[in-house]
Amino acid sequence: MSAELDYGTIITDLDEVGFHIIPSVIPVEKADEARAALEQLLEKETTAHALAEKTQRVGRIAVKHPIFLELMTHAAIVTLWRRYLGDDVICSTWSGNTVYPGAAAINWHADYPYFSIVPPYPPGRLAGQTIWLLNDLTEENGATAMLPGSHLKGEPPPPELKHKWMDEGRILTGTRGSVIVMNGASWHTARPNRTGASRSVLLGMYMRPWFIPLEDMRGQLAELVRHLMCANQRVPKNVGAA
Repeated sequence: MSAELDYGTIITDLDEVGFHIIPSVIPVEKADEARAALEQLLEKETTAHALAEKTQRVGRIAVKHPIFLELMTHAAIVTLWRRYLGDDVICSTWSGNTVYPGAAAINWHADYPYFSIVPPYPPGRLAGQTIWLLNDLTEENGATAMLPGSHLKGEPPPPELKHKWMDEGRILTGTRGSVIVMNGASWHTARPNRTGASRSVLLGMYMRPWFIPLEDMRGQLAELVRHLMCANQRVPKNVGAA
């Protein structure tokens, strides 16, 4: 995007509302390129379980295509999380998530690390989720929904509410290339996909460094470094040598 983000407004929304929609962080052409790369991985890695559940997660994307590494390290987004969480912020998980036609709504929940913490949650800024829109999100195709102010409750949704739509919920729609950022403690869900097409997003959780990452990010880093540092380079051998 051409203009610098209004970090002050975004951070205020993260603290007070729990989320913020940043329009057109990347051009739609770049979002389409990322979606095409993800669709190739979806086809390659699909399972019977994913088809039955009508949703599919693709992990380790940073090492599977350069565009995903580019977006994970996008300067505007990394700058935002450094301002919100501190310069020592880390990425806990970086994956693709696709909802297929006919997928039902999922339960209200808070993401890791909050689902691993016995409530009440520790106060303060601990983690932030990043949702990159690779398709236009609409009320019909399974857009993310948030409950404003839920990050301040200090606990997960109670069992009697997890499976119900809450009237205070807000369905977040936007064009591909936009980014939704949220305080990691926010209660959120995905709405049913009532269209005939899938919709995809990228999910990147950034958090304080004392939490254990959800994914093996160091292992992925090792894969990248080993390749660039010639680990897979052919080693010459003498003719006839064993």
